[in-house]
Amino acid sequence: MSKVVIVRGSNREIMMEKGLHALGINPYREKVVIKPNLIINRPYPVTTAPKTVECLISYFKGKANEILIAEGSGMCRGGTAKAFLELGYVELANRYGIQLVDLNEDAYEILENPDALRLKEFKSPRTLRNSFLISAAVLKRHSMTKVSLSLKNMMGASIGRKARFHVLGLTKSIVDINRYKKPDLAVIDGIESSGRELGGEATRYEVMIFSEDPVAADAVGAHILGLNPRSVPHIQLAQEKGLGNARLEELEIAELSEEELNRKVASKR
Repeated sequence: MSKVVIVRGSNREIMMEKGLHALGINPYREKVVIKPNLIINRPYPVTTAPKTVECLISYFKGKANEILIAEGSGMCRGGTAKAFLELGYVELANRYGIQLVDLNEDAYEILENPDALRLKEFKSPRTLRNSFLISAAVLKRHSMTKVSLSLKNMMGASIGRKARFHVLGLTKSIVDINRYKKPDLAVIDGIESSGRELGGEATRYEVMIFSEDPVAADAVGAHILGLNPRSVPHIQLAQEKGLGNARLEELEIAELSEEELNRKVASKR
């Protein structure tokens, strides 16, 4: 049974520590790759907050030999490098001595899957090979795919321009990409949520979602956004293709709160 941890609150450090501890997360590879959503050079909640990634770095530091931040921006004029710079990732990487990787320009290997829905061949970034991959997504609606969560975040884990996926069909492309490289961990920051993929009025949900099953994480995220997860085409298709479980009634869901942790800490003093 897939487990999803929902942590409610507003303090990212506490929420991250509590959520990952509740899942019992430890990387089982030497290399951890954190893949944020930096589709454009606009701040959180359109893109992943650098503070969220910093909390992940703090958790995994000492648990892995190497930690990288990798993204391939799809809509930032000036490319991923500009998004890294303007959104605070260059400063973050310098502070922790971590490498930033532009997946749009990464070396790659060509993978093939004759059973793929659209992408029979896929240029897979070498940076992601043999990695413990974290999809560090944001909780937001999307005008074309209904939601943009951990599965859709993986569109940035591909080489080159993303517009081709719109031509090929977003739903099937998202599922194919995740079949080539599925995240080992989904973290969805929903402390705030933008109204649409590139902006809009923000709503505070004060929640973070954690799961080793990205389909389950996205199902819970869609539910929090007021949608039936199985009405979201790429979530439903991902389940059908064996990537995870979108049936909320079959998930082990643990809800925790930042306030609960604070009370426990205070009681031990």
